[in-house]
Amino acid sequence: MTTANITANMATPYESEPFLASPDATGRWMNWFFADKGRMFWVLQAIGWPGFVVFHFFTVSSFVAGRNPDSLLYSVASSLIGFLTTSILARPIYRFARRQGPILLLTIVLTSTIFMSILMGVMKAQTFGILFGNAWMDFRGAVIGSSNFMFLIMPDMPANLLLLGSWAGFYFGVNYYLNLRNETQRALVSARLADQAQLKMLRYQLNPHFLFNTLNAISTLVLEKDGKGANAMLTQLSAFLRYSLDSDPLQKTTLAEEIRALQLYLKIEKTRFDDRLTVNFEIDDAALDALAPSLILQPAIENAIKYAIARMESGGVITVRARVDNDRLVMEVCDNGPDAPDDPARLLKNETAGVGLVNMRERLAYLYQERSAFRLLRVEPQGLCVRLSIPFETAAPKDRRAPRP
Repeated sequence: MTTANITANMATPYESEPFLASPDATGRWMNWFFADKGRMFWVLQAIGWPGFVVFHFFTVSSFVAGRNPDSLLYSVASSLIGFLTTSILARPIYRFARRQGPILLLTIVLTSTIFMSILMGVMKAQTFGILFGNAWMDFRGAVIGSSNFMFLIMPDMPANLLLLGSWAGFYFGVNYYLNLRNETQRALVSARLADQAQLKMLRYQLNPHFLFNTLNAISTLVLEKDGKGANAMLTQLSAFLRYSLDSDPLQKTTLAEEIRALQLYLKIEKTRFDDRLTVNFEIDDAALDALAPSLILQPAIENAIKYAIARMESGGVITVRARVDNDRLVMEVCDNGPDAPDDPARLLKNETAGVGLVNMRERLAYLYQERSAFRLLRVEPQGLCVRLSIPFETAAPKDRRAPRP
């Protein structure tokens, strides 16, 4: 994913991903509704203000002038006044206020809401006078003892303030919810990208000692004029490096394919150590199609060779095991090397000896979280065993490759 694509995908929450993952009609409608902020505003306006007509007619208009066509017309006019006020005035003012600081935002919202409430009161009073005459206003003036027009519309102010205040609360609530969802998604995308970068770093971390020792062994073969052996080792190194670079560290591969890659690696090491190294594979047939992170076992084998086999003059053995146990794939890499500590977990704190093992543990933690298990066990009479346990998963039949070790 390119930087441009990432930026585009994170523009707004309702543009970057569906609001609901459900493929049913409700999910499709909700995704369409939240797909565009402007469209969502006008849909809510088109639904809300006609609904206000019904509410206003059965409460205010009917109470004041009875249920008749003029009352209905007054309710429609009141709703239209509210629609125009919120669409033409409130929306741009509140949109501007949202970009300000808290104090200025509150000042703008409160001031503009009071002003719009007065404006709505004026327009409603004029509309009421056109439809029903001025008798009602004259009666109100007599009650309050004033004929000043601004005093006459004051009794309508609480209702107008309540109406606009509710509208403003809903407007800011929806916008802040969408902004929160947007920021949450940005954080998730950033965390996901960071995890992917970390996984790739861990996966591509190749011990330079392995390359140095391999190239040194090839150089020795060349000096000894063993061209066939040098060419074979170069071919094996090329094949292993190609596999390690071509395989996606974020994807999983079948255990059979993983074993095939490990065989390429071990052939190189056997060329170096000759009879000092014996490798045994104990892989259950049921485990061959299981999915595992690519080259997840390679650091354990590298650790065994560097700190166990390389210190032995003969008889070095590495055993690779894999089995399915209660819907889990259990893998082990064991050696018979000397000097394994009584508490193998201390190796993970050794900045030199534990790099490869910590690499394995962190990759499993990133990929499986608490569903994985990683343990170091001492082998009697001597040796170390690295055990991994992950959920048992299999590839689709067409993707399965099962070369046997």
